[in-house]
Amino acid sequence: MDIGPLLRELAEATALEPFRALIEPLQEHDRTRRSDLVLTLRVYFATGGNASEAADRLFLHRNSMLYRLERIQKLTGLDLRDHRVALALQLGLLAKERGERDATEYP
Repeated sequence: MDIGPLLRELAEATALEPFRALIEPLQEHDRTRRSDLVLTLRVYFATGGNASEAADRLFLHRNSMLYRLERIQKLTGLDLRDHRVALALQLGLLAKERGERDATEYP
């Protein structure tokens, strides 16, 4: 089964807006400090929560990856080890991606 269409439909739902708010502290941190916490979180989830593999993909030392994950937890106030939190943050990333697409489609 191809879940792409299902995820695209979900990404366009306004119900995801509260989840998008979970990502905003990371976006603000990235914007003001020129960091890559949103990208770090995306890659972390893309690797199934494997910090070592995510560090490799981002060309980081594992300790740098762990530091970034700790920073993400502090900024959001959420524990990434909680599967419900992980789902909520993934939904926030999905909503954020939709917002980025909308911004580029409608200048």
